[in-house]
Amino acid sequence: MKKILFIILLTTPFLIEAQQPKMHIKLYAGINVSSFVYRVENVESDLLAGFQLGGGFRIKKRALFAEIDFAYITQGITYSPRDDHDIEVEDDISIILRGFQVPILAGWVPVRTPVFGLYLYGGLENRFSMNGRIYYRDEEIIFKPKDAQLHFYNLGARFGTQIDLAMFNFDFSYIIGITNSFRDRSRTNSHIFMFNLGFLF
Repeated sequence: MKKILFIILLTTPFLIEAQQPKMHIKLYAGINVSSFVYRVENVESDLLAGFQLGGGFRIKKRALFAEIDFAYITQGITYSPRDDHDIEVEDDISIILRGFQVPILAGWVPVRTPVFGLYLYGGLENRFSMNGRIYYRDEEIIFKPKDAQLHFYNLGARFGTQIDLAMFNFDFSYIIGITNSFRDRSRTNSHIFMFNLGFLF
């Protein structure tokens, strides 16, 4: 009986420690490829590239984890001008939107070793567009989202996987827009594929 009590006393600190959440700070940079799907008008959308820079916090407890990030993002879209818009262009053009994204993620950790981890997750992507930029006929046009009837705020569903290799984090994800991207066009969805390389602290 004394041996059993002695073993319990020795192992209790380790069991308590194992239940404590572990937090990582992550800094990352990456690239994205995005497109818009116009379901009402017959407008073809190109795949356009952008990038993102950000950081966040990831908390893990047992086989579950949650993460919140904040990042600066540039995203390309195909723009079809309208008469009631304030942007004076005649043809369909490609523009770059600049803004911020705040993803809130949660998921499962099926594999975890001291040097390797596999994370599967889903969550919500909050994206705030600050301004857009067009290079049109040797002229640079900078505009606000409302000038092109774009929403300032867009909500998306994000799904992906992360791989930890020691201090390095590789993140592959897909985001589909939940809200309409344009104010005056119904069912206009955005699609974004993202890859991030991060460092864990």
